[in-house]
Amino acid sequence: MIFKGINNQTVELNIINYQYPYNTDGGWDSNWLNIYLIVKSEVGNWHTVDPSLTTWDVHQLITWFDILSKNLRPEFTDMRFTEPNLSFVLMNTVNDDSKKFRIFFNLESRPKSVEDNIEYYVDIVADNVELKRITADLQRELDKYPERRPEAKEINLSKDALN
Repeated sequence: MIFKGINNQTVELNIINYQYPYNTDGGWDSNWLNIYLIVKSEVGNWHTVDPSLTTWDVHQLITWFDILSKNLRPEFTDMRFTEPNLSFVLMNTVNDDSKKFRIFFNLESRPKSVEDNIEYYVDIVADNVELKRITADLQRELDKYPERRPEAKEINLSKDALN
């Protein structure tokens, strides 16, 4: 999915797999997602792949954008996650016709030739229609890699098993 930033900046965010595709036990390790970013910004162009979000993080982000698209105030105006690689910060009020938010890139989500004195981010301005598109696009990405939950074990409650 693509976030269309101001001044022709873009952030492409795709989920390309689980970090541990064969770990399906439903715990933390089985829900980390490899996030592929292609960033075209005023401070440079780069791409990265890193397990920077979980299925739960992406679900929270989808909810956040959905709430914004309805001109409602989300619980948090900044979305920060377990890994501090990506964050999303609302820069104006929810009552504005268009919402301005900033995507910050940190740690492994920055370019390889990172300069510590530069803040890496892209500003996005989106009206409610665009926010609904973002919500739907993120949901389509997550649908390919749903939350993995622990499997319920069958319990044998027959009289023979209880003796």
